[in-house]
Amino acid sequence: MISPAVFTHVVKKLPLGICILDTDFTIRYFNDFFISRLTLNAPAIGSNILDLFPEQARFLKKKLTSAVVLNNSSFSYWEHRPHIFQFNSSRPITGEETLMYQNLEIVPLDIEDDQVKTLCLILQDVTEQASYLQSQKQLAAQLETQYHEQAALLKQLKTTQAQLLHADKMASIGQLAAGMAHEINNPLGFINSNLQSLNDYLNTLVKALTFSEKLIQKTEDSALHRLQQDYFSRAKITFITEDAPELLHESLDGIRRVSRIIQNLKIFSHVDDTHWQLCDLRDIIDSTLTMLSNDLRHNVTLHIEYADDLPLLQCQPIQLNQVLLHILNNAVQAISQKGDIWIQVTVQAEQLHVTIRDNGCGIAPAVLPKVFEPFFTTKAVGQGSGLGLSMAYNVIKQHQGHISLSSEQGQGTTITLDLPLQPKLPVADVDRLTHER
Repeated sequence: MISPAVFTHVVKKLPLGICILDTDFTIRYFNDFFISRLTLNAPAIGSNILDLFPEQARFLKKKLTSAVVLNNSSFSYWEHRPHIFQFNSSRPITGEETLMYQNLEIVPLDIEDDQVKTLCLILQDVTEQASYLQSQKQLAAQLETQYHEQAALLKQLKTTQAQLLHADKMASIGQLAAGMAHEINNPLGFINSNLQSLNDYLNTLVKALTFSEKLIQKTEDSALHRLQQDYFSRAKITFITEDAPELLHESLDGIRRVSRIIQNLKIFSHVDDTHWQLCDLRDIIDSTLTMLSNDLRHNVTLHIEYADDLPLLQCQPIQLNQVLLHILNNAVQAISQKGDIWIQVTVQAEQLHVTIRDNGCGIAPAVLPKVFEPFFTTKAVGQGSGLGLSMAYNVIKQHQGHISLSSEQGQGTTITLDLPLQPKLPVADVDRLTHER
């Protein structure tokens, strides 16, 4: 039989961080691993863990509260949040890891009458694993850079062959994008509809609960009051009614993100091609700015200059609208606080010359050669599909025009579009335009 003293000694020496808290998050115990690797001054028994780690307090409180209310273990992995606690790295691999990468598990302890009395935090050091995976990512990035450098050299040596291969690649990606858009769009529609209905149902149920609670409170039956309060407490009704709308809101936001990606895929694959028309480019730009008005009015000052007597442009207006939308949206996102966007349209040698310039963060020189490649993006995961500028490149080429981009990091980005007033159209489109006139 193992004595309590031996057991306590083993826990104290475990190669894991152990910290025991009250339900008000007061520290009641920590082992050697936890205290010896902290970069702060040693905490005292009785101090609040949220006060020790203010930068992570909100996240920690949510995790701890979830374990208390739901009476279930809660997990956090290093890929999601690598440094919850400011611990020194115990297994430096490359010499660059100064903080410990850690997995966190929160386990309810001392449960009485279905109420959690204490919580145990278990921290696992995964610095070695994280270092290995990150080095693999760096190696993959280096290999990718070398691949693109070799591909660029091959393109210079065999220009014609590269153009043919690129055209074939674009056609294949377009077919794939069209198929993906069609297959995903159908289930996405009913998922979105169901979530909207579920949100309405939830609001109705919450109102019904609130109404029933008010009715019970108005009665003089104290036993009924106690029954209602006991049931609400055991079923965690308050927590559920607060957490469920947030979960639904996040799900609906995810649906909207997927919908934007599907729309970009459809545009990229020319699923929604429109007919050629004679249009005023000023109207196309103005409608695009209207779509972005909510984003523009907060932190962007617009400077628009149109040449006098701009001629009409033969184009596909919806496609150009999408091109301008992506370019201007990128410009807005490049401006972190306050900034300016300049739009200028002039006529040069039977072409409309459009310049869109911002004074945002700019683009790194190493990235510039890739900006028109499909699925390449510098944005965080979930914030960009990498199809915007690639789609713009293909649409401008379809209009027999030219698009170019120049940028300086920290100074801003300039995109220029040259669009012929009268591009050579396919016979079917020429016949249709002649008939309409």
